[in-house]
Amino acid sequence: MRLFYSCIFSLMSQFTLLAQSDTLYVNETHTMALIFANPITNAITGHSNFHFGYDSKSPSTLGLLQGHPGTDSNLLVLTKDGSAYSFALAYRSRLWEAHRFVNMGESIGNIGPKSPTGYLKPETEKLSKTTTQLDSLLFKTTSLFFLNKYQKAIKSKRNNRIILRLKGVAYSGTKTYVLLEVTNKSDIDLEVDFVQIFKVHGNPKKKSSHQKLSMEPTYIYQMPTLIKIGQKHCFVYVMPKTTLGDREKLMVELREIRGNRRIALKWD
Repeated sequence: MRLFYSCIFSLMSQFTLLAQSDTLYVNETHTMALIFANPITNAITGHSNFHFGYDSKSPSTLGLLQGHPGTDSNLLVLTKDGSAYSFALAYRSRLWEAHRFVNMGESIGNIGPKSPTGYLKPETEKLSKTTTQLDSLLFKTTSLFFLNKYQKAIKSKRNNRIILRLKGVAYSGTKTYVLLEVTNKSDIDLEVDFVQIFKVHGNPKKKSSHQKLSMEPTYIYQMPTLIKIGQKHCFVYVMPKTTLGDREKLMVELREIRGNRRIALKWD
């Protein structure tokens, strides 16, 4: 019987370690070593709570990771062969491991010369001229993280059986992530002309004190162009970090290409 329980405990321990393999646990008193199959050429963490050190002048396969208590984040790493790796980061006072060999099979994709656009989809993911491939990896994985985290809408607006939902406003690093969802319950497909985000100040009834400032996104993840009857679509606008003042509101405006359907949602 003792042998049976020992085997069960051993199996449970192995399953626990496997479940934790996608998340790297670190703290400020120990250094975790990540050893990749190819030299590291670039890397970035999503929050200043975590630091990943590597030799940028003479690339090697070794990177050193530390973290401080606070917000969880993620780590993105590019290696010389063009492979991209993504890890979730979390703080723990006690560590499960002090080093890890990263296999090439753990890569989330390749953005090397043979595949210059990697896994990015130009029709759904838009970048500003100053956004790098490494930035886009960070924005994409962070957008996916927040979309999974924020399931319920904090504000919604309906017009002509088109529903625009604000699922959340989240912050990571120097960026604000605006999480949106559009549901088409009408009898006509919705062809999206544009979605624009504004910062609105003051009362619109008093024109002298009312201001409507357009906010340009740094990155747009999964922007829809067509939402068919009965379908819904989630997407993310990544904006420069911004906060709202006492009399300020965030406004999201959606318009269709043909027709007069328009929705304007305000949130403060």
